[in-house]
Amino acid sequence: MLELTKIQTIAESYSPQELFAALVWQRQFNDFDGEQVITDLLQHNNLWESFLFTKPIFAPDENGLSFGGVIDTLAAMANYRPMPETSMIHFVAYPADTLYVLTENQDTKVSQLVDLGKKWQADSVEVTDGTDTQYTYRLKRMLRYRFEEALWGNENKEQRDAVVVSYWWD
Repeated sequence: MLELTKIQTIAESYSPQELFAALVWQRQFNDFDGEQVITDLLQHNNLWESFLFTKPIFAPDENGLSFGGVIDTLAAMANYRPMPETSMIHFVAYPADTLYVLTENQDTKVSQLVDLGKKWQADSVEVTDGTDTQYTYRLKRMLRYRFEEALWGNENKEQRDAVVVSYWWD
């Protein structure tokens, strides 16, 4: 059951990025080690601007796979209860298997993030800059706008591009 005072305390104490870091930290499955991923991201915080841990996002999503991932996440969140390690009852953990990292489109940053994916034994590491055929020019412009305006504000008008590096574990 949700407690209003607990939610208020958490909301006042933690950023959304910290909350997602906690979700990553909790996850252990197959070759995925959430503690190692967060430790590495924090040790290399100059490489990224933000990250999101979720189910895969498909564009275009002709088969509704993204929606299925949303349903899986909602169901797991509805049923999850923290249990001691000794308990025979274990609930489905937050079912994310894909990490999305927003970074500046610099070869050195991107290549180091790709190398981290190898270290983490990700089954797939992809870099998306919006020029991929399944994405549109609009996405490319959106990435640039969001990176320039939202992250650095109006005072810094230097042309910068963003990319999203995605890591997927089976």
